[in-house]
Amino acid sequence: MVTKFLPFAALAILTAGVGCQGSIGDSMGMPGPGTGTGPGGAQPPGSGPPTTPRPGDPNTVVPPGGPPSTGAIDPNAAGPMPLLRLSRREYNNTVRDLLGDATNQANGFASDRESEFLFRRGGLVATKDLEDIKDAAATIAASIESKVPTLAPCPMGMAEDACARKFASTFGLRAYRRPIASEEVDRLMALYTAGRTELMLNYAGAIRLMVEGMLQAPAFLYHWELGSGAPIVEGQVVKLNHYEVASRLSYFVWGSMPDPVLFEAAAAGKLGTQAEIEAQARRLLGDARGKETVSAFAEEWLNLDQVAERPKDPMLYPEFKDDLKAAMTAEMRTFIANVVFDGDGKLGSLLTATNTFVNQPLAAVYGIKGVTGADLKPAMLDGAQRAGLLTRAGFLTVTGATDGSHPAKRGRRVYERMLCGELPPPPPVVPPPKPPSAGGTTRERFTEHDTNPCAGACHEIMDKIGFAFENFDGIGKYRTTDNGGAVDATGSIELDGKRQPFANALELSSMLAKSPLVASCFAKQWLRYAFKRTDTEGDRGSLEGITTSFTKSNSVADLLVSVAGSRSFRYRTPGNGEKLQ
Repeated sequence: MVTKFLPFAALAILTAGVGCQGSIGDSMGMPGPGTGTGPGGAQPPGSGPPTTPRPGDPNTVVPPGGPPSTGAIDPNAAGPMPLLRLSRREYNNTVRDLLGDATNQANGFASDRESEFLFRRGGLVATKDLEDIKDAAATIAASIESKVPTLAPCPMGMAEDACARKFASTFGLRAYRRPIASEEVDRLMALYTAGRTELMLNYAGAIRLMVEGMLQAPAFLYHWELGSGAPIVEGQVVKLNHYEVASRLSYFVWGSMPDPVLFEAAAAGKLGTQAEIEAQARRLLGDARGKETVSAFAEEWLNLDQVAERPKDPMLYPEFKDDLKAAMTAEMRTFIANVVFDGDGKLGSLLTATNTFVNQPLAAVYGIKGVTGADLKPAMLDGAQRAGLLTRAGFLTVTGATDGSHPAKRGRRVYERMLCGELPPPPPVVPPPKPPSAGGTTRERFTEHDTNPCAGACHEIMDKIGFAFENFDGIGKYRTTDNGGAVDATGSIELDGKRQPFANALELSSMLAKSPLVASCFAKQWLRYAFKRTDTEGDRGSLEGITTSFTKSNSVADLLVSVAGSRSFRYRTPGNGEKLQ
């Protein structure tokens, strides 16, 4: 049974007042973004804009590596920490680890993709989100009533109210990811009491109602593990407390709440040094949830999670059905986890390895014989045709056109995601390239298109890189001819300060694998993924240290550990107008 909140209980006890602009109320003593002061007189960390505007004209090209930095690096600086809601993945994982519920209720929430930021992150709460969150909480809580004897046991002879108060404190610590204040316990008990007296619920039903309320509380929904404590000020920055670090670490490496070991370390004050945090990061990476995060990063980084959304001409690609789409995504996840955790763990191998995992539909795309069934099986790709992530069907499908290849899309993906360059949105007056029915290969038609003055410098950049993938059609099948003409996959790329030619995607992938610029960009992308924001001036010192370490080891696992140990991971710059005293 799903119980609706009493109006007074919902408003006065736990649920946040939410408006279309995304502001949240302070019924739990917690502020909404930019709404004034919060716990300890602090404004939400990084409550200003979570991203840094591009310097200069937004319609200009930002070169590989991003805009150049000037001035000396401040070793004591740190970046901001915006107040963010749990993303859909974080919500699902947290409910799973907190309550054993794997129904993925957050899949019904609004998308946490943003046009201005590459990686997924929880947004502000609008009116529709409030209804979705409320319904999810009710559904999840309804399923735990039968589990109350183990979730909130009440021994013989102990008053049920006392058991409920103990549960509010112990379970609340896990749900809110920090020690729960006495006034918060009182509010939870008020909800429990309302259930017993107004709704005539038994002990299990009132505990369920309490859980339902907790799942709608800002303390659960938002990353705010400071609680009511005062910020720890060190010079011009704020040091995260041990519970904040525990949560930041677990949500970075696992996309979920801390486990008992992290909670114990936080309670013991053993998450204060770089060495302590890095040791915990390595421990978390040894868990299957660490593998899931590496795969999730790669999917978001290269938009590999959008394979199923890409329309393809069914006359040209009749095999592009759900089983093949699922196999493309599964191959990428399995391949990435295999390289990082079972192979040598290096970025270079992600970009050049020829081992893979295929089932029957995907094997047909790759021309691999003898593979049957729906399950993925280890296989080797033809090294004369493919090597690494960028020659896999998933990447080529996402960046391909409906009816063939697409040099501009593929080149732009490499330029922005692997070189950290930025290209402005296309002007509305640029005509599209001619369709295949006009005759000529894709390259010939794009080369002609690039002579259009409206195409400008952007297509010059994108297409020269994207021509490397002309051996692959719209779903990644290898080809040597295109629309009756021979494929020309030669091109060039501005890399590490010089223009470098390549013969095809194999040579391009090999060049990218050896490039210090690509390693630097990869490190920057992981920093952005971990912090759920773009890098700022305050992150320069952290980013330099992370990049220097990574360019030496090329180890993806070591990179994650370096991010977790960085100063910007352990400290934050004060929010705009934040009162620290």
